[in-house]
Amino acid sequence: MPYRHKLRFRIFLSYPLLGLLLSALMVAFVIVAFDSLERQMIGSYLIGELDHFIQQAERNPALSMQASKNWIIYKEAGGKLPDEIGFLSGYPEGIHDVDHNRHSYDVVIKAHNSARYYIVHDDTGLERLEYKLITYLFAAVVIILWMSAWSGLWLSKKVIEPISTLASRIRTLNLENSSDYISVDYTNDEVGMLALEFDVYKERLQALIQREREFTGNASHELRTPLAIIMAAAEGLLLRPDLPDDIRLRVERMQRSATEMKARLATLLSLARGPVSMNEATDKTELVAIIDRLTEEHRNLLSPQVQVIKKFNGSPRINASPPVISMLMGNLIRNAFTYTRQGSVTISLYEDAFVVADTGQGIDTDELNRIFERGYRGQASQGSGLGLAISRRICEYYGWQLKIDSVKDEGTQVQWLFSSDSTV
Repeated sequence: MPYRHKLRFRIFLSYPLLGLLLSALMVAFVIVAFDSLERQMIGSYLIGELDHFIQQAERNPALSMQASKNWIIYKEAGGKLPDEIGFLSGYPEGIHDVDHNRHSYDVVIKAHNSARYYIVHDDTGLERLEYKLITYLFAAVVIILWMSAWSGLWLSKKVIEPISTLASRIRTLNLENSSDYISVDYTNDEVGMLALEFDVYKERLQALIQREREFTGNASHELRTPLAIIMAAAEGLLLRPDLPDDIRLRVERMQRSATEMKARLATLLSLARGPVSMNEATDKTELVAIIDRLTEEHRNLLSPQVQVIKKFNGSPRINASPPVISMLMGNLIRNAFTYTRQGSVTISLYEDAFVVADTGQGIDTDELNRIFERGYRGQASQGSGLGLAISRRICEYYGWQLKIDSVKDEGTQVQWLFSSDSTV
């Protein structure tokens, strides 16, 4: 699954989160432990003092109060509490935490022989001490979080540095140099294993590139030889003065096709390279004459019920060779003629675009998303599944755009935009 954040950020974030979790557990443990110890200590201490006072009161019935530095014990036998502890009149027997007049008290109430005994311990100072302890704990949490964040930032940089270095090496790696290996600069760790796997993958790429070059070279040689023979034979036939006119037209067409096929072969071989630069594409080609020629060449594909409409709203000159333009435009016009059985095919030329719109059978939405896949054929396809893939490759090569909009049973519109910011 794809991650939303960078690896360094995830490593950095894990440290503050871990520090926050451990700090929260520490604070919770200290507070709970302190509160538990306080209850045990004070409860045991106060109950012991109260029991001791009850024993003294039984020996001396006149004893009704006893005080120390931190607590006071009262004996109530007449049904009325002294005014200073009157706020405890509604409390039952047991141990209680009582807040009164901005003071906190630990109170133990016990009944014995028709009398009630109260021991009141003022733990306001202890509560303040507990508040200071909590303050110190939260200050420690802040310090721990800061240290965790700093450690995470430092450690994430150290952890990611070998990977970043590896990425930089890969970006500048020359696939043409078979002796340029990056794994030799890394130890036998995880990053070294990654570099080693990339070297293995690079060797596979180099072998693939070599096979592709051999294939394109062989294909170029094997195809150009018969083309040269065809062109030479056609040229020899055309030199005969006794050649009938109808045969001469066919031979001339054969010669033009062979010449164009040779140029197209060069174009297809050039598409195997990277994108073209503006300095490479120096030819300026006018499109009007090519549109007229392609329309006539593919007219045999038209149904008698289809009307061809041409709209020339500009006369652009494209920075590419005529065979390239013919291959691209021919694919678009041929598809429109083939899949339109009635209605019209409108061919429009603008200063920044070439558009072919038909009223044919259209394309399903599911198929529309895949029509540029090499070898993909829709249910109603009559071709090899290569025409649009080649057209898209030509556009990518020259920096053009190819857009197709289609509605099933209503028609299709194909736009060839001459630049990336063109609109129709």
